[in-house]
Amino acid sequence: MPHAALPRLLGVLLAGGLSSRMGTPKALVPHPNGGTFLTHSLNRLRSVCANDVVVSLASNADRDQFRLPPSVTSLSDFQPALGPTMGVWVALQHAESNGYQSCLFTPVDLPDLLAGDLASLINTWREQPTEILLARQSDPERLQPLVGIYPVGYLDQIQGVVESKHRSLYRFLQSTDHRTVDLPASRLRNVNTPADRDASVDSNQPSE
Repeated sequence: MPHAALPRLLGVLLAGGLSSRMGTPKALVPHPNGGTFLTHSLNRLRSVCANDVVVSLASNADRDQFRLPPSVTSLSDFQPALGPTMGVWVALQHAESNGYQSCLFTPVDLPDLLAGDLASLINTWREQPTEILLARQSDPERLQPLVGIYPVGYLDQIQGVVESKHRSLYRFLQSTDHRTVDLPASRLRNVNTPADRDASVDSNQPSE
């Protein structure tokens, strides 16, 4: 018997944050390994999702400012300043309209996340592709709602979160069944401020 086709997965890079604490778009911050946070994150996502990748931007973002390759589709939030849940909802709608079963989300401000971490998420998701799968930081344990895979079957529920007062994915997930994959805390470190950025550069310098 022929093997069943693998469910289609869309990689989504979340780059629509306000970056108010950084003072400049985090997507354009130089990455210690070369390029910017955006190009590094995009290459990481492409390594596991090939050409099935989009970038989620704020509603008023200028695509040209981010210097996205012409081959990469960008999505814009429908309304400004509603947080990352809006980006998740918009991406799930795009995925459903284009024949994808799920979206793999990663934010642009995780410079130490590895392609191997994303591959682990994908391999685990394929075992039960209709359930939400999230990265969970170990030591200390903490759920990461923006590093994970959301099936399009949750589209209506995510819309409900967007339209709620709190717009919190974390609160939604506390009452929703999901699975997790544990990842080291060091690889899930957010860069939100210039001090965080400088610490990231220092940690990538070779020891003497």
